[in-house]
Amino acid sequence: MRHDAQSITIDVAPEAVREFVADPANLPRWAVGFAQGVRQEDGRWIVRTTGGDVPVQVQTDAGTGVVDFHLEPAPDVRVTAHSRVVPAGTGALYTFTQVQPSGMPDEVFDGQVGAVRHELVALKAILEVTCPTGR
Repeated sequence: MRHDAQSITIDVAPEAVREFVADPANLPRWAVGFAQGVRQEDGRWIVRTTGGDVPVQVQTDAGTGVVDFHLEPAPDVRVTAHSRVVPAGTGALYTFTQVQPSGMPDEVFDGQVGAVRHELVALKAILEVTCPTGR
């Protein structure tokens, strides 16, 4: 089973990073390889992706900094992307972990790994510009 974990430091208070990442409405701003758009439908968040609509549930814990994304990319297929925000000096360290689902081709997973690398850079840029005094 392949997996990937990537981290980035963000010079913003951990609480501000967690709140931003945990809000599904923000996904199209930073998760640009995944989310082309997002909407609420019948109390659920639906992310528009290049592969179609994907229901997403975000589970968060302010005490531990956990922000987990529970996705349903196909009927009866559930995938979780795990992430966590922890204090790092005066800012935060954000770590995003994904596990390659069985049946997913290696080249597709490799593409997702590359996309996350860019998304973390986008997240850092957005938050450090939007929240320069967020400490």
